[in-house]
Amino acid sequence: MRRIIATYITVVALLTLGFLGFGTLVHAQELRDPMQPPPYALKKFQQAKWAKTAKPAKPRVDKPTQKPLQLTSILISNNRKIAIIDDQMLRIGDTIQDARLVKLTRNSARLLRKGKVINLSLNNDLIAIKKKAVENDL
Repeated sequence: MRRIIATYITVVALLTLGFLGFGTLVHAQELRDPMQPPPYALKKFQQAKWAKTAKPAKPRVDKPTQKPLQLTSILISNNRKIAIIDDQMLRIGDTIQDARLVKLTRNSARLLRKGKVINLSLNNDLIAIKKKAVENDL
């Protein structure tokens, strides 16, 4: 009888230790290393690592656009040649918006800006109005 009780106690003790050992193993899996970064930080790190391999797109910078020059009038006499562009009086050699006036005719003006030629001409409606005004004076 003693032997049966000793076997019973041994079995119960082994089972108890087995369950306790299994419980600590399960509990050990739930524990996390406190020095390990959280999952979202790891994800950010991986994204940053992959982003370094791909070249980032350069932000598009729009150049400020200059409004187009408008030739309003041309004044030609024996003593002077003047173009009125964007409400400014210009003689040959004067500049407006970094463009230099280089040539004037009765109906057009030629400007140079950074090596590019800009040809401005009077609006045909203005020419027709001027002709009518001259014809009416005769």
